[in-house]
Amino acid sequence: MSKINLQIEKGTYEIKYISILRKNTIKSISEIKELLNNNDFILSYNLLEIDELLEMKKIISLLLEAGAKVHIFEENREVSIEFLDNLIESHLDTERYLEEVDEQMFNED
Repeated sequence: MSKINLQIEKGTYEIKYISILRKNTIKSISEIKELLNNNDFILSYNLLEIDELLEMKKIISLLLEAGAKVHIFEENREVSIEFLDNLIESHLDTERYLEEVDEQMFNED
């Protein structure tokens, strides 16, 4: 299963980052601190699940507003936030297309 991962650079507002992550994930404060200190991936989501990607995008937006420097990885390859946005849009386009096809098939009956 392909993953998209988030890494956060340690910074002066680390307490804000921890607070945001604690409110939006099931990770404990100590787990978040350890991941930050070890420069590990803080979040990891399934690349094929639109709900997970939208959740990740929301958390990234909150972190960026708090001044965090984030790095996004597709597996181990660093990608841009635009990549995440395009991936989400692609999933949404596919959903819309499939809904249209379903509707057309239903109307033909």
